[in-house]
Order: sequence, then structure tokens, then C-alpha cells
Amino acid sequence: MVATPDPVRVGTSERRRDEGKKGTTHGKSRDVVTSLEARESRLESNLGTLGECVDDLDGHSDGLETEDVEIHNDIKDALGGLEANLRREIDFLHSCQGTRSLPKRTQ
Repeated sequence: MVATPDPVRVGTSERRRDEGKKGTTHGKSRDVVTSLEARESRLESNLGTLGECVDDLDGHSDGLETEDVEIHNDIKDALGGLEANLRREIDFLHSCQGTRSLPKRTQ
């Protein structure tokens, strides 16, 4: 006679465990979607903050460009004054050539 295995009886607790696994898969998908949505929200917030920082830096950059132009003009004026003083000195020294004593300088 051939031995037949006894039928396996599955209790209700085991069935619920299997059903729970199916729900867990859907629950995990929902968790992933929720997690991705939260990350997206944080990224959007960070991008907004970054945009504000870029705008602030742009404003500071404009201010620095204005200061740069002012400094450049001040340096040009100072160099122009120095050039004029040096030309006067050179002219004075040329006028002194051939004389033993230097004439008094006028400023």
C-alpha cells in the first residue's frame, strides 16, 4: 500500500500572516512614496532658500561693482595728481640746469 501524506491544515493565524505580507508590500510602497514626497518637499524648500541666497549674493555683487568703479576713479585721480606733480618737478629740475644754485621752489 502506498503511503499518502496527511493533509496539512492551515490555521487562521497562518492565513492572516500571509495576508499581512501582501498588505505589507503595499504598505512599503506607500512608505516609499511618502518618503520620496518628503524628500521632494525638502528639496523644494532648500532650492527656495538657495535662490534667496543667490539673490542676496547678486545684490552684494552689484554693490561691490559700484565700489570697484569708485575705487578705480579715485586711483585714476590720485595718479593724475601724481603725474602733474612729477611733471612740475621735472620742469623745475630742467630749469635749474646750468645754474650752480637751485632756485627756490614754489608749490
